[in-house]
Amino acid sequence: MAGPAPAAGTHFPDLTTKRYKQASAYYHNLSTQPESTATRDKWLTGARSFLATYEHSPNHQQAAPALYMTARMYQQMADRFGQESDLTQAVHYYQELASHFPGHSLTDDSLFETGRIYLNKFNDPDQAATIFAKIIILCPNGDMAGAASRSLKKIRRQKTVKNTISVQKRSRARIKRIRHWSTGDYTRVVIETSGPVQYKGNTLRASGVQPERFYVDLFDSSIDKKHQDPIPIRDGLLKQVRSAQFSPDTVRVVLDTESLSGYKLFSLTEPFRVIIDVTGEKSPPGKLPTLAEQLGLEVKTVVIDPGHGGRDPGAVNFSGLKEKDVVLKVAKKVAALLADKSGFEVILTRSTDVYLPLEERTAIANSKGADLFVSIHANSAPNKKARGIETYFLSLATSKEEMRAAARENAASARQLSDLQAILQDLMQNSKIEESSHLATAVQTQMVNGLERKYHVPGLGVKKAPFVVLIGARMPAILAEIGFISNPVEEKNLRDDRYLSDIAEQLVEGILNYSTKGMSAAL
Repeated sequence: MAGPAPAAGTHFPDLTTKRYKQASAYYHNLSTQPESTATRDKWLTGARSFLATYEHSPNHQQAAPALYMTARMYQQMADRFGQESDLTQAVHYYQELASHFPGHSLTDDSLFETGRIYLNKFNDPDQAATIFAKIIILCPNGDMAGAASRSLKKIRRQKTVKNTISVQKRSRARIKRIRHWSTGDYTRVVIETSGPVQYKGNTLRASGVQPERFYVDLFDSSIDKKHQDPIPIRDGLLKQVRSAQFSPDTVRVVLDTESLSGYKLFSLTEPFRVIIDVTGEKSPPGKLPTLAEQLGLEVKTVVIDPGHGGRDPGAVNFSGLKEKDVVLKVAKKVAALLADKSGFEVILTRSTDVYLPLEERTAIANSKGADLFVSIHANSAPNKKARGIETYFLSLATSKEEMRAAARENAASARQLSDLQAILQDLMQNSKIEESSHLATAVQTQMVNGLERKYHVPGLGVKKAPFVVLIGARMPAILAEIGFISNPVEEKNLRDDRYLSDIAEQLVEGILNYSTKGMSAAL
């Protein structure tokens, strides 16, 4: 005989919710037990219960809380039982949550706990600072943004005090090399050092035979004699770069200027380098006009940037397909097609499997006076069903998907950024954002229209995010995600040379559509 029917409105929790509640009850009971009875094996059972809940339904609303509790239990196990491997596990699961659930209310909490572990347990304030900075950039409205900002400031204060106290005790950073790129009204100088350094820049007015100078002092540093020879530039902005041991513990790098209207000074890491962007006005050297110039085209030079490369593979599929290889093939096809179909000069940031530091990608575009910058990437997501094409331009992320994309690409391209203010200032003051939006729309529309019928590829739209690779570009700049390497169907497409050729064709048509409209508007 059947039992009575449930009353109207009775709610039966689904299996995942039930599992999460059972794991939570187990954790609560365990937390109240004396340490003598709450053994590590029991804690391990609890952590594995939360983890199994997450792995059973990774897209469930309880998935992120289950993953957070997995990390939290490992963190508490480390405190109780003193095994560093538990801390490593805690960091792993906190970071997995932040990567798979950007925009979730627990994302900034996970990152903050990760930063605390690096700071207080691993004794790595630099990595902690990077994580706190990530919270400020990716979760500016989260409840941990204020705490992250205070922690970041505290680390910087302590680092300054520590540097002052131990300046005579620790080995000094060495200046390894100085490089530069030049264009009509822009020169970038990069000072590579053997390790992080404190630095300060200033200008000196012209006096007597001395021109106006800009200098950077790098503290607690040294420079070998072989690196002290002046570097001639003579590009109309800078005459030369000079460097010397200014004092026993300070290296001064001097930029003798010819025309200086502004500068930007910031630093990047992995490896550490100080970047000086100098702007001004000068007469371009005499040269024959390009075909694009002869035809009167508004767009003359296009830089195509294949994402990642070398030691940075980008997204990697379970079968071993690497993002860096796919996008290099597409970029080469785009460059060849675009050069053939237009009068543009087309430049690849890389044509082989090499790693490019962040500043070189934008410096190449800026130094060549590029009119457009297109960075090509392949997408990835924890949900293997996710698929489609999307195109980004530079701005602050506002959605979960935009945050995930920025977190993934920025983590791969430049894991540490020491000057957040410069980044945010670029975001707010970049005059090319509107034009970048138009370029993104033209490329996205063409890719979807050109591929949807043949490959049934959905369009995910034009989006915005704080991609590091687009920061500093002085022309309309976009990042095109040409498919999900994590999706079995699109992974098959991304292995197919015919598909890569088709998508290259649509990228080119999108660029040409934008340039044609831009020229018509100018006329």
